[in-house]
Amino acid sequence: MVYFCYTKLSPFAMYKDNPKYKEVFYSTIHNIAFYMPEDAANGYHMSRYVAAGAQNIYAAGGATKELLGNMMDKMLELCNDEKSLKTLRTDIATLANNIKYRLRYPVDEDCALRMGAIYTFTEGENPDSTEDYHTNKKILLAKGDAVQGIAPDPALYAFFLSTGIVYTPSWSELLVTLTNTNYFSQRKEMLNALMPQPAA
Repeated sequence: MVYFCYTKLSPFAMYKDNPKYKEVFYSTIHNIAFYMPEDAANGYHMSRYVAAGAQNIYAAGGATKELLGNMMDKMLELCNDEKSLKTLRTDIATLANNIKYRLRYPVDEDCALRMGAIYTFTEGENPDSTEDYHTNKKILLAKGDAVQGIAPDPALYAFFLSTGIVYTPSWSELLVTLTNTNYFSQRKEMLNALMPQPAA
């Protein structure tokens, strides 16, 4: 297995000073630059769109407030329909199982983080393929991992989150979140609170 060096000065530099790519974020905590194509509409390889499409399906498949509301409305409709008494238990059980299944895959921030990671590059990544290793590594850089000694980067987390929401079509109604600067400052405070404090 080949491991790549995640630094701005990587010998595999493919994006730095390359006119086809632009630096969109620089992590001062990890000393790593993140890039996107200059031409975002045509600059990605098909593999990125495939990975992003799969992530969008996953994001849409979870339990959203709207979906749960629709299912509850259907349950109430069935309960009030005198003609459906014979199949009422089966129909309600089917809807309840559907809700339980969807609750196993909640629509949460991890979906947006992953989408943001899919659409960015770091040095050492092949732009013509999407590998889970690189995507997961970028997410760990944002979230941190005490076991592996990776410090969280709240600014990178916010960058992935905001980028991921924009690039997730099934979440287009959530774009209002991006204008709420309080959300990101509160998120940063919460992440900082989770970091281990140095002994006095």
